[in-house]
Amino acid sequence: MTDRLTVTLDGADCAARLDGTGITRRQQFLYARLLLVHRCPGSGKGEFVVRYDVFAETAALGAEHTNVVDYELGGAGGSDVFDTGHRELRVGRSAAGAADSGHLPPSTGRFVSLGLEHILFGVDHVLFLVLLLLGARGRRSVVRLATSFTLAHSVTLALAVLGWVEVPAKIVEPLIALSIVYVAVENIVRGETRHRTLVVFGFGLLHGLGFAGALSFTGHFSGRLLLSLLSFNLGIELGQLAIVLVVFPLVLLARRYSWATVVQAAAAAVVGFIGLVWFLERVLAPAGAA
Repeated sequence: MTDRLTVTLDGADCAARLDGTGITRRQQFLYARLLLVHRCPGSGKGEFVVRYDVFAETAALGAEHTNVVDYELGGAGGSDVFDTGHRELRVGRSAAGAADSGHLPPSTGRFVSLGLEHILFGVDHVLFLVLLLLGARGRRSVVRLATSFTLAHSVTLALAVLGWVEVPAKIVEPLIALSIVYVAVENIVRGETRHRTLVVFGFGLLHGLGFAGALSFTGHFSGRLLLSLLSFNLGIELGQLAIVLVVFPLVLLARRYSWATVVQAAAAAVVGFIGLVWFLERVLAPAGAA
């Protein structure tokens, strides 16, 4: 660990020592907890450079590992994201100059990217949106449903990330799978109903808790934390908008043909079956399984 997580101050190495280890539980999962202490020469003022290579690119987790970090260095604090494309954090004189210029911190773009990636690669969220688009009656319906979903998941995402609401993943994930099954069955049996906006809002609350699984902070509420949260949520909204702009025009095009109703019902049935399989897998998964 002392070789893979390094800190320098104005180019001088900060001596590292592993000061403690332990086990911590979060969302019913067990994690290793390691306390590293870095002692830096000088007054503690200057440019800090944190290099994060905990998981190498050749390691099993290297390509997928992402770490959201809170930091307080030399009187400057904030949040950032370490992943395969960003392994270095600079805080201090050079970073302060950028901050004083009135521009958003570089980490803002990384949180947007993290949110975008989370929804586009979160297949359950994507399939839920596709089902909503398959059952939508028209453009106004899409706007109404998308708005309801956005408001709902934004609320629970914020509450969960800030630590004000905590629901175990073993409850949230199966219910997200069930939301897919419900909307699929509704699409097949009776299509969009007048109550769907409220139903989508309720399911959006669940999906927001699912989004929060990719983001957590240990620091106190602050403007910097709020900016990071808003940036992450913006990424989710951009991904959601991209899905709508790609899928719904195809749905409208398909509806011009007589076979559209049969194909949409078949697609909803397939997606619903996938959701049912996910539900059973998540309910029957052994406790603590990732």
